[in-house]
Formats: sequence, structure tokens, C-alpha cells
Amino acid sequence: MTPSDVLAVVVSYNGGDAIAPTVSALRSQGVRVHIVDNGSDAPTLAALDALAQDAGVSVELLGRNLGVGHALNRGVVKARALGATWLLTMDQDSLVDSGLVAAYARAAARHPGGVCFAPTIDDSHHGENDRDASVPYAITSGSVVRLSAFDEIGGYDEGFFIDCIDFDFSLRLRRRGHAIQRVHDARMRHRLGEAVTLPAFVRRVYARHSPARRYYMFRNYLYMAERYLLRFPTFIVKLGVLQLVLLPFIAVFDRRRLASFRAVVSGVADYARRRHGPYPGPAR
Repeated sequence: MTPSDVLAVVVSYNGGDAIAPTVSALRSQGVRVHIVDNGSDAPTLAALDALAQDAGVSVELLGRNLGVGHALNRGVVKARALGATWLLTMDQDSLVDSGLVAAYARAAARHPGGVCFAPTIDDSHHGENDRDASVPYAITSGSVVRLSAFDEIGGYDEGFFIDCIDFDFSLRLRRRGHAIQRVHDARMRHRLGEAVTLPAFVRRVYARHSPARRYYMFRNYLYMAERYLLRFPTFIVKLGVLQLVLLPFIAVFDRRRLASFRAVVSGVADYARRRHGPYPGPAR
């Protein structure tokens, strides 16, 4: 793996100029960047236009919010068109360290059959890990996937729209016998949810999100359980327990408690209705 083998796809949505450090950190390592924008506001579009002045940065404007899964799949299409062999997937507000791509290159040399490598995340929820390890899943942001994996298992599930896309993709990889390797030296700063000061024991299981995100979390978990309970029972049961544990924390710490619980109920109901795609309520 060399920087020219990698295309980074960054999903953009109303982030303003906060995306600039994310793109700069990637470009400083020599990788090409493709930004897929999900119908952002004018200030964000202006920031993207400025970034597109770099010949190594391309911008694809979708015009409306089609979800994270769709945006990532557009990145797969772009990577194939450019002849890249690896796709590095990024959130707009994550920040990779300067040695991330080189660390992945070393990991790919150690594991020539590897198809997915995940970063070590430094944030208040995850802390630091001190060694490489096989992990049950890779979060979307900061992970690198060999393009051939998409030919084997397909792209990201667009029906999920936002949450559980990374879980689903990871379990499909594992179902085909592929390991997911967390690379100690591939480091990234990433925050889950809104910035909030809470006790450490709370931050281990809780992050503050909008009601819309609560909808996706609970609805999409049920689809995950339906698909993978028999194949990956431990993973699904642990994730389900976490969902249940979240409920009292939502009651105490969410800013919009009643709206959050209505969204949870709506998510469960829409699973029963077999509804996919975007949240039917207010976006935020």
C-alpha cells in the first residue's frame, strides 16, 4: 500500500469549514480525497469549493441527504474509477494523525491477505489501546478497506441511512472469513455525539445524540439482530444490552428526553413496519 493506492472518501453534511482540518490531515500524507456532500447548507458548500481548489481533492454534490451509506458507496465508485486499491472512509470531523497511512501500509505488509484495518481511537469514550489486535468491527471513520472486498460482499447498506452501517459491513466481512485488524500506530481523534462533560463511567456507555440518531440506533439494531443473531450471537446480545442500558441514561442526560423516547418508539415501530431509509421526523 502506498498513498497513491488509497482514496479517502469524506462524507460531508452541514459541517461548515470544520471539514478543512480533516481533509488537510489526509492530503498531507499524499492520499487523494473525494468529498461526498449530502445536500449541505451554503456555508458548507463554500468551504467545499475552497477545498476543491486542491488538485488532489474532488467534490461530489448529491444535492440532498441520501445517507452515509450512499455517500460511502459513491466513494467506492470513485475509487474504482481512479484505479485505487484501498478506500479510506472518513467522517467530516475526525482527525487522523500524520502517520496513519504509513501505519496502514506496514500493517498491510504484515498481513498481505488483510482486507480491512481499523484505527486506534483517542477520545474520551475509547481511551488508548497499546497493541495491534483483531477486533469484532471497525467504525466507518478512519478505517481502510481493500476495494476487492466490495466485489466480494457488496457495498454499504444504504437502507440503514446512518447508524449500524459499520457494524453490518464488518459482520459481512467476518462472515466471509476476513479478520478486522486494529492497527496500534494508525491513530485518529474522533468524538461520539455532542461534546458534553459527564463522569467517566457514564461516558463508557453513553454519548449524547439527537432524537433522530436515537431513531436510527434502535431501528437499525433490530435489523442487525434479525440478520446476525444466529451467526454472531455474542456481538448482537452485547449490543442489545447496551441499547437497553442506554435508556435510563437517555432519561437523565439527553437534552430532549421526551423527543428521544418518541424517536426510539418510532424506530421500533418502523422496524416492525419494515421501514428503511431516512428518519420520518425532523432531521435534528
